[in-house]
Amino acid sequence: MSSTQKTILLVDGNEKTRQSLKEFIISLGHKVCEAITGKDAIDQAFNAHPDLIMTEMRLPEFYGDELTIRLKKNIATRNIPVIINAGWTTDCHVEERIDRALNAGAAEVLYRPFQLPILRGVLRSHLLA
Repeated sequence: MSSTQKTILLVDGNEKTRQSLKEFIISLGHKVCEAITGKDAIDQAFNAHPDLIMTEMRLPEFYGDELTIRLKKNIATRNIPVIINAGWTTDCHVEERIDRALNAGAAEVLYRPFQLPILRGVLRSHLLA
């Protein structure tokens, strides 16, 4: 990772998932702020001005693709890369939901459970860009 500390906003309704991701990101030398809902994420994006937003798709209030659309419509947040986490099986129309996320402006869609070397590489590519 870069020697410059970056700020990542984690948006996830599951506390255990947020904590695990937070510990991993901090171990890479970055700062983490957190949100549980889409509305909280929008507020945090304006207040913390993160370098990257990592959100799950199924958020309380509205989905991660809707969060991404809202962020991309605002000049203050439109250039923040958004990575959406998906944990679906093919039974849940995963391809359609991934298309929705990418069409909303997500930079990437990752599948859970995460493979940490892949996650590290994705973070690196978007934080160094």
